[in-house]
Amino acid sequence: MIAERIPQPAVSPSPDAEPFWEAVRRGELQLPYCRACAGFFFYPRALCPGCGVRDLEWRRVSGRARLYSFCIHHKSGLPGFREAVPFVTVLVVLEEGPRMMSFLTGVDADPAMIRCEMPLEVTFAELDSGEVLPVFRPAGPSS
Repeated sequence: MIAERIPQPAVSPSPDAEPFWEAVRRGELQLPYCRACAGFFFYPRALCPGCGVRDLEWRRVSGRARLYSFCIHHKSGLPGFREAVPFVTVLVVLEEGPRMMSFLTGVDADPAMIRCEMPLEVTFAELDSGEVLPVFRPAGPSS
């Protein structure tokens, strides 16, 4: 049985990450892009982690990814998480290059159903607080 309840983390964006969260609320995945390096990075910050410049802009990304690593959680003492067990945290590699941590949805929390390198796509889950999280699900056949 696929559990659709995801953990309920507190979302408190830093000023550098506010454009990321604004895009997520609109159902878009946007990342900071360094014009000097010509590349995306994640997590949001004021300087490019590659070259240290501030010549950054926000660009929409595809939301397509590959599963790099995962962990199935059967127990959690954290409020907002304990009610969602079992749940799966993932580290994904976005098509554009950066790695991103998130949750996996749309598949059983069963190691037989999840494999590294499986194609994923972003979707957006509304939390009980009204905030929205980017989460990943197995990609459809056309993705």
